[in-house]
Amino acid sequence: MSATPRRAQRPPTRKRDTLRYLRAGAIWTALPVRDQQLLLWLLQADVVTAQLASLLVYGQLRTAQRRLARLVEYGLLAGFWAAGVQRPRGRYAYALTPAARVDIERLVWPDGRPQRAIPLPPSPPIHQLASHDLLAAFLTQADETRGEGLFAWIPERPAGELLGGYVRPDAIAGIRVGDRAIVLFIERDLGTERGDILPGKIRRYRSLFGGPLPIALSVGFVVESGRRERSILNQVRPSPTGPRILTITADRLITDPIGAHWADGPASIPTRGLEAFGATDASVLTAGCLADPDALAAFDDRAAQAMSVLRPHLR
Repeated sequence: MSATPRRAQRPPTRKRDTLRYLRAGAIWTALPVRDQQLLLWLLQADVVTAQLASLLVYGQLRTAQRRLARLVEYGLLAGFWAAGVQRPRGRYAYALTPAARVDIERLVWPDGRPQRAIPLPPSPPIHQLASHDLLAAFLTQADETRGEGLFAWIPERPAGELLGGYVRPDAIAGIRVGDRAIVLFIERDLGTERGDILPGKIRRYRSLFGGPLPIALSVGFVVESGRRERSILNQVRPSPTGPRILTITADRLITDPIGAHWADGPASIPTRGLEAFGATDASVLTAGCLADPDALAAFDDRAAQAMSVLRPHLR
């Protein structure tokens, strides 16, 4: 044979005892707390970029990149390029591997997930990342001294499960303005849905939250352009009850999440001017919030219990 014995040999395979094959439970206590917090957050939020990870918990982008790469080495995360028709250039993102999700769920719910949880398929990563951009804007511009910012942000997966999948907002935002508590359902619209989808969404919101009395709850469609904003408003019929239907362009909301004005037909209302359901003294979520282990409760179904206006509708 012309091949040397070295070339004729099969390439070495990865040994099963390397870090990549360790189960999450086996190395959990050895992980830094910041890694644990991010992995637990991903159980609810599904995807993250290095930029968002640095904002949530790591502080520095280079630190986030290094830790995410290490979690990929461990087999806990998978890195991939997320792109779509509206975002052809895309961006690099990370998600839990299927095995890691199963293992971490067992750590969180050793007796099994709550019965009310209905597994729902997630939206495409590029859509979820567009919703996460709004979370990043709120965290970056939160004002603790004035008590303005988020006190809760329930991502798509737990938000849909809480409502039995009947409506599936991209997020439920609990917003604090002084001592006022506001609930805003976020619908991140990238302009890819067919024309008949939008009226159906609005009907379901009004059916779920309708009643003889007005409800202190708003549904905000965050869109890509003024043209799309006008198109949505033209499809919204006035209703004396049910949630208030609002629109805004993403660039306006990201620039000033609390002060940006939402359109409601002829009216224009800033986020801080939306109707409150009650009072709150909950802490405002800021950059680095996941460094506090208790902050995870603001990102899952536990946060809904702090929103009295939602309680009668939870599954």
